[in-house]
Amino acid sequence: MRLIAAVLLGVVAGALYTVSPLAAWCVPLAAVVLFFAGRGLPPNERHWLKVLLVLALATRLVAIGFLFVVNTPLHDDESVAMLNGDEAYGLSRALRTRDVLTHAPVTQYDYFVAYDEYGRNSYITFLTTMQILFGPTPYSMRLFNALLFMSASVLLFRMSRSAFGAAAAFGGLTAMLFLPTLFYWSISLLKEPLYLLAGTLTLTGAAARTSSWRTRILPFVAIVAGIVLTSGLRTGGFALIAAGLGCGFVILAFFSSRPGIKMAMLGAVLGIAFALSSVPSARQRVMSALESAAKTHAGHVFTLGHSYKLLDDGFYVNPVTAAASSLTLTAPEAARYVIRAAVSFVTVPLPWELASTRELSYLPEQLLWYALVALFPLGLFAGWTRDRLVTALLAGFVVPTAAALALTNGNVGTLLRLRGMVIPYVVWISAVGFFAALQRYGSTSRAAEVIA
Repeated sequence: MRLIAAVLLGVVAGALYTVSPLAAWCVPLAAVVLFFAGRGLPPNERHWLKVLLVLALATRLVAIGFLFVVNTPLHDDESVAMLNGDEAYGLSRALRTRDVLTHAPVTQYDYFVAYDEYGRNSYITFLTTMQILFGPTPYSMRLFNALLFMSASVLLFRMSRSAFGAAAAFGGLTAMLFLPTLFYWSISLLKEPLYLLAGTLTLTGAAARTSSWRTRILPFVAIVAGIVLTSGLRTGGFALIAAGLGCGFVILAFFSSRPGIKMAMLGAVLGIAFALSSVPSARQRVMSALESAAKTHAGHVFTLGHSYKLLDDGFYVNPVTAAASSLTLTAPEAARYVIRAAVSFVTVPLPWELASTRELSYLPEQLLWYALVALFPLGLFAGWTRDRLVTALLAGFVVPTAAALALTNGNVGTLLRLRGMVIPYVVWISAVGFFAALQRYGSTSRAAEVIA
């Protein structure tokens, strides 16, 4: 009987590898993720963690299979199921580059796309490498990206479990795995899953507590690997990661210091702000940076789709590209721009401003986003009492990325997609706030019952 089972398993494995080599490699990779995810946890937590991860993986397999079945009539040698134009461009470029490198019949346009500087990043190189190693992989690559996303989720879960306890860790993991936007991310052919994993490696490496220099090697390698990966994936990625770490440690230093040191640090910040506002060259650098961000924002407003505005109305009279814009800001205009950007990052799209059926389908997640934002301050306070380092680093990773996205976006669809860059760090703090609120509400209710 065992021989028959082994033969059948070998036949199935061989057939899977023949049809999709990358999917076959994803099977042992998924097993490794599941094994290390629960390592060292109590049996009951390990059981529920496996259930949650298997359910998350199964739903993603179903979604990928649904894409394949629904789009089967449309398949040809140039087109497979794509969720958006960025996916189509990335896979098309990778396949064209594969043809060029393997000396397949190509045209001059294939060479142009393969060596075009526009859109060049390390994920395109990675995607091309996967096409060369495993052949065309439009669907199994989605599964591989899902495993990258789940690996990042597991790393954040393990960090949160040590810092905040099981309830907050499982709450954050559930939100990470099943929020629609993040679910969409995880099965896409975009760079977001790899970018999330890179940022998570840096964050968890910085948050690791070690007792000897030997045990510090692995966290250090994780930090370096995360920074290197991030810098190649996105323009300004290194700056965002470095700023995130810097913000986290500044928050930790400020709120962990004695009152006298806090006052000194606050005085230093105010002094720097005064210097920036009074020294013409420094003030000009700040204004130039804001004007550059405003030009990028205006470029998004002038693209197709549902746009929103952050600048005064007069800046939108003559549509131009960011490169051709001569936009300049006065100090009051810049202040209004920054305030609107901060508010819009949280509120856009307001429920009554949803302009299409697709946007309307996003309404439940938008309401959940509002709940996450409302719980965030409470989570910061509760998290600070449990683990200052992890709380500060999570908050620090949110601030610079949120600021960059808020100041440069002007399209609702783009904002909803890119806001997912900060949601993975917000959900863990908000989960802490949610369970702290439950605990406080429960204690208040019990006290009221006793008094009654």
